[in-house]
Amino acid sequence: MKVCFIIWALTAAGAERVLSILANEWAQKGWDVVILTTDSDQAIPFYPLVDSIELIQLNLLKDSHSFRSAISNNIRRLATLRRVIKEKSPDVLISFIDTTNSLTIMATRGLGIPVIISERTDPSRRSLGRFWGAIRDFTYPLADLIVFQSCGVRDWFPPRVRARGVVIPNPVPRPPAVSLVLPKKSPALRIVSMGRLSPVKGFDVLIQAFALASARTPHWHLDIWGQGPERPSLEELAGNLGMGEQIKFPGVTERPFDILRDADLFILSSHAEGFPNALAEAMACGLPVISTRFGGAADDMITDGLDGILVPPGNPEALAEAMVQLMTDPGKRARLGAQASRVVERFSMERVFGMWEEAVHRVTEGS
Repeated sequence: MKVCFIIWALTAAGAERVLSILANEWAQKGWDVVILTTDSDQAIPFYPLVDSIELIQLNLLKDSHSFRSAISNNIRRLATLRRVIKEKSPDVLISFIDTTNSLTIMATRGLGIPVIISERTDPSRRSLGRFWGAIRDFTYPLADLIVFQSCGVRDWFPPRVRARGVVIPNPVPRPPAVSLVLPKKSPALRIVSMGRLSPVKGFDVLIQAFALASARTPHWHLDIWGQGPERPSLEELAGNLGMGEQIKFPGVTERPFDILRDADLFILSSHAEGFPNALAEAMACGLPVISTRFGGAADDMITDGLDGILVPPGNPEALAEAMVQLMTDPGKRARLGAQASRVVERFSMERVFGMWEEAVHRVTEGS
C-alpha cells in the first residue's frame, strides 16, 4: 500500500502529531509512506518520523498581500500539488486540516486517486471566513471519504457531507512505563495546560480564572506549555494581574508525559477544538482534568463529574469555581484522576489504527 499524506507543516500541534503517529505505524508495517507539506524545506518536523518515510517540503507558504496575490499563490499551490501527487501516484491520498483539504481535492480532480480528508477542529466555533467557507462547502462533497473526530462535528455539516463521513477519534497512547514511583520533582501544587499560544486556546481566560482562584488557594502554581504569537500578551496579562511569579511559560516540550506526571491538575481552556491530544494524554496519566465544553469531542471524552469537569468556554468565573473545587479537595482530584485514566482503553492506539485502516481499504477497494 502506498499512502501519501498532505498537511501544511509538521509543527508541534495535534493534527501534526496524529499524522506522524499514523505515518510511522504504517511505515513500520511495510507500507510505502510519503508526506507532502507546504512549508519550507528548511523546516524540521517536530515529531520524529521513521527513516523510510519520504518527506517532501514544497515551500508553498508565500505570503499574500492582496486578493490578487492570494489567488495567484493558491493557483501555484494547486499546480505544484497536482504535479507532485501525479508523480508519486499513491494508492490513497490523506489530507489533514480544512484549507489544505480543499486544496487537495481541487488539485486531484481527474487523477483517479482516492482522497480522504480529515476535519481537525469544530467549524461551528471556528469560522474559515466567507471565501474559504464557500470553498469548503463546494469541495468537501467531492472527497471519497471524510474523517471527523466526533459525531458532533460530523452532524454540523449538511447531509451531502455527512453521507461521506466516518467518525475516528484520535489515538491515545499509553503513557510510557516507569520502573518505580518517582517523587514529584517540585513540592509545589501545580496546574498544567498545554497548547499553541493562540486566541482559540483561551489561555487569557485561564490566566484570569487562575488569578480569581488564587485568592482562595495561594499555594498553587500554573505552567502554560507551548509557543505562539500570544505569548507576549499573555505574559503581560499575568503580570498585570499580579500573577507573574505564580504563572510560568516554559515553552515547548518533547516529553509531555514527564510534565503531566509531575502535575496535580490539568486544564484545557479552549474556545474550539476537535479532539485535543493534550487533554487525552493528561487523562491517560490519571490527572484530574477541567475542560471547557469546546464543541467537537468534549462530551465524548469527558463525563462531567465522573472523569473530569466541564465548564462553558470563555467564562473565567465558572472556570475559577471549578478550579477551586479541585484545588481544595485532594480526594476529589484522586477520584476523577482514577476514572480519567480509562481514556486509554476507550481510544486505544490499536482500535484507532484499525478504524483508519478500514477507511483506507474502503476507498481503495471502492466499497
